[in-house]
Amino acid sequence: MSRARSWGLSDDQIAQSWAISPQKVADLREENQLHRVYKEVDPSAGEFDEYPHRFYATFETENESDATAGPRALIVGDGPRKLGNSTANDYVLAMIARELKHHQYQVVSHSNNPNSLLMTQWLSDKVYLEPMTEEAVASVARLERPDYAFVPAGKQELGRAIELVIPTTKVVVIEATQIPKNVVSSIPTLEFNGLFDGQAVYQLGVIGELKDHQGVGKYQTLAKRYPAHLESDLATKVTATSERAISQQDTRGLYQVLYQVDGDAEGVHEDVSPLTAPDIAFMTKVLGMNLTAIWVRLMIGRFSGQALVKASHEGITYHDAIYRAHFPYADYHLTNQKSAPATVIGAQIERANKGSEQ
Repeated sequence: MSRARSWGLSDDQIAQSWAISPQKVADLREENQLHRVYKEVDPSAGEFDEYPHRFYATFETENESDATAGPRALIVGDGPRKLGNSTANDYVLAMIARELKHHQYQVVSHSNNPNSLLMTQWLSDKVYLEPMTEEAVASVARLERPDYAFVPAGKQELGRAIELVIPTTKVVVIEATQIPKNVVSSIPTLEFNGLFDGQAVYQLGVIGELKDHQGVGKYQTLAKRYPAHLESDLATKVTATSERAISQQDTRGLYQVLYQVDGDAEGVHEDVSPLTAPDIAFMTKVLGMNLTAIWVRLMIGRFSGQALVKASHEGITYHDAIYRAHFPYADYHLTNQKSAPATVIGAQIERANKGSEQ
C-alpha cells in the first residue's frame, strides 16, 4: 500500500489492481495512517524565496501546509474548462470567496483548473491544486478543518466525503452551478425570481423570455428581458402563484419559477428551480445588487433582508435590459454544435427602451 501511494496511485486505481472495493482500500489507508502531505508550488524553482500558498499533494513525509488560522471556509470548484455556464459558475465561486473574505473568513480553495478565478490571491488565501475526487477533497478537509464547505450542485458526494472526516463542517451546496434548463415554447414564458430565507419570500422581479433570432420563432431561455412588462392582473397572479411555490421549498436560497402565459388557462405555473449562475450574473448586473453576496450571508447566518426590503419599498424603476446567450463557435473552430444552455460560450447584455423589442 505504501509503495502504491508513493507512486501516486489513487484508491480507485489500487482497488482495480487488487480487485477489491475502493472503500476497502480507503479503510486500509486509514488503518495504516497513509495520508497525503502537501508541497507548495515553487514558481521560480528555488531562485527566489516565494510563498504563493498554492499546494499539491504527495505521499512523502514532510508536509509544507499547516491548517489555516482563524475561521475557515473551503470552496470546491473546477473553473471554466468547458462549454456551457462554466464561466458564470466561476463568477459565482469568485463572488462567494469575496463575500466570505468580507466576513473575515480565511478562504481555502480546492480546484483542478489553474484558469479559475479562485487561483487569485485576492480571492483565496490558500489553493489546493487537486483532482475533484472524494479522496482528494476529504484529505484537504481533514487538514484544514473548515467551518463551512461550499460544493457545486451535482457533486454532493464531495460534501458527504467532507462530512465523514469532519462532521462539524457545515456543507453548503451551490445550487447556482447546475445546468440551466432550455425551455422552448410557442407561448410567452415568464421567470419569477425570489429569495427564500426559510420563512419569507423576497421578490427579485420577473424576467420575460423573448423569441429567438435563429429562425425557430419560439420563446426560450437563451434570450430574455428584465423586467417583464405585465398587466396588473397578470402581475398579481404570477407573484402570488410564484411566492406560494417558492415558500414550499425545503431549503433556503435563490429560486426561479417558470410561468407560461396561456390565454385559456390564464397562466400555468410550470416549475420551481434554483436560480442558475447565468441568471444570477445577469440580475446582479441589472439590479446593481450582488445576489451571490446576499446568498452567502443567508448561508452563514449573516442575512437580515434589509437591502431587499429597502429596494422593494423604494419602488425603484429599472431600465430594461436584454440578455442574449452568445455562441461564437467559429472563433473556437467548433463544428456541429447546437445552441443550448449546455453549450453557451458567453452572453451579451444590452440596455433597451421599453417596447423596443417584442
